[in-house]
Amino acid sequence: MRICLVCLSVLVLAFTAPLDATATETGKRLALVIGNGQYEAAGTLPNAVRDAREFGAFLSTRGFDADMVIDADRSHLAEAVSRFVRKINNDDVALFYFAGHGMQLRGENYLVGTDARLASEFDVAAETLALADVIATIEKKSKIALFFLDACRNNPLANRLNQEIEGTTRSIATRGLAPVETESAGTMVAFAAAPGQVASDGSGKNSPFTTALISHLAGPGLEIGTAFKRVIRDVRKATDGKQSPQILSSLSLEFYFDPSLPKEERAVSTPAIDPEAIEIEADFRKALRINTPRIWGLFLKKHPTGEQAILARQLLSQFLPVPAPGSGTNAEIRESGLGLSRTQRHDIQVALTGRGFAAGTPDGAFGQQTRRALTDYQASIGVARSGYVDEDTAKSLGMSVQAYGNGLYSSPLARVYNPKDFEGLETDPRVLKAIACNPYYERTYGSFNGHLYVLMRAGLITRKSAASVSKQCGGYLATITSDAENSFIASLLNKDQRLFLTGYDPRGHVSYKMGAWVGLIQDPSGKEPRGGWKWENGEPMTYSKWFRDMPNEDKPGDDYGMYYAHRQGKADTKTQYVDTWDDMGESDGGYSFVLELE
Repeated sequence: MRICLVCLSVLVLAFTAPLDATATETGKRLALVIGNGQYEAAGTLPNAVRDAREFGAFLSTRGFDADMVIDADRSHLAEAVSRFVRKINNDDVALFYFAGHGMQLRGENYLVGTDARLASEFDVAAETLALADVIATIEKKSKIALFFLDACRNNPLANRLNQEIEGTTRSIATRGLAPVETESAGTMVAFAAAPGQVASDGSGKNSPFTTALISHLAGPGLEIGTAFKRVIRDVRKATDGKQSPQILSSLSLEFYFDPSLPKEERAVSTPAIDPEAIEIEADFRKALRINTPRIWGLFLKKHPTGEQAILARQLLSQFLPVPAPGSGTNAEIRESGLGLSRTQRHDIQVALTGRGFAAGTPDGAFGQQTRRALTDYQASIGVARSGYVDEDTAKSLGMSVQAYGNGLYSSPLARVYNPKDFEGLETDPRVLKAIACNPYYERTYGSFNGHLYVLMRAGLITRKSAASVSKQCGGYLATITSDAENSFIASLLNKDQRLFLTGYDPRGHVSYKMGAWVGLIQDPSGKEPRGGWKWENGEPMTYSKWFRDMPNEDKPGDDYGMYYAHRQGKADTKTQYVDTWDDMGESDGGYSFVLELE
């Protein structure tokens, strides 16, 4: 069995030039088939080579001149692609097939050579082949370009590397679903298994997916989209529903594999246009590029049915936390996804008791008595009697909770978003404003108590510049008035170590960790170093979280607040959690700042 953790099983049909609706194939059918099974540091994948050989033989019977490459390291992968591209003319059909290890890092897909060790993320470029480069190179030369990538294998190298970079999180399971962009007039993407599912090797010599491809791609008179519906049916049946291939299609043209058909029947023709289907597919691709729990929820609210809705729900499920052993009910997983704080749990218990459902001592711990109270209360309001909190139950109790991340709206890691991807999906105008403002800045953002907080990664930036950008964005550097608010902002900040500036200060013999600028300023007339502090938006300072012995007016003009912490001596600060502040000056710089929008 193989787990679809880094699943890149993708089919892309790309037409690089406009084709007449009655056009026929006038060029050659060329294929490059690669099977990587003998990895030096990632174990053996016997089915990768067998599936590649079987698929290559199948292509040969369908009029393709197929080159076979087995167990290629990174150098030979590049050489094989380069040699293949030199054979292609602009009237040809070019097909690229890869079976082996694949991975995705920071939104980009990579094919892994057999010599890869991936000791750090800096090794990725040298030891893998970027899928986007392969697609772009081939589609520029061909009339029709087809890409089959079966990289749905459990890749220990990629898993370890991703964990080192982003931490051990469930989000790893969605990485293989990074979007594939082409310059084509139509694209079809087929996944061997839904994210998180097991992609079975099968009991025969080939996987159910490869078996179904060979059985149906060249069915008499079958256009490739119709053929893939049969592939889905066969794979579901062969795996008792445990594996379900997924197809994303925006094809405006048709393609037939069977070369025995008369040429007029093999024409690349234009099917009927369904405006609703085009909108759904466009929205799905936007959501896939954003790929956050919030955006998938918004997509499903707008498009609750259809193939894309099924895949969207499976993608959304990957953001749920892993349940404890023996406690895998959907209701419990969903409650875990709410990320309820102890205070919120306390308030739920108080609310239940206030409505006549005895939840026991309000201690923030959900024991048997609280569970019984929840079950009885849910029965009284007509929702599913699970005994676990969901959004509807919490709302009925007068509480607002945010599913899948406790207020996190974006990806945990700061990244660049395209404002156009949010059009037609995002309903919060503050998010639209935050994304459109300085779109080239990386950012992570979330909502707390009705305010939107945006952590902006901007390179080295002074407090004055950070305040100016915040104002241009229609907000201000964050005002923090409670421990809960500070904890929420700190939770956003500490998810991405790139938001911190770190170093060693020999004067105090400390290893420092400077975080994001906030809106804390000191009135020059205030008594140094602790007097006269207020917030930039005019609110008085009623709450503080200074690092020990701070503020200390280390130098004149240290009148501005920033997240900060340090450790004595030359120490590793990577694992140090920062939720405290320090006073800094106008000449100081940090790598991030917190923008607040009401």
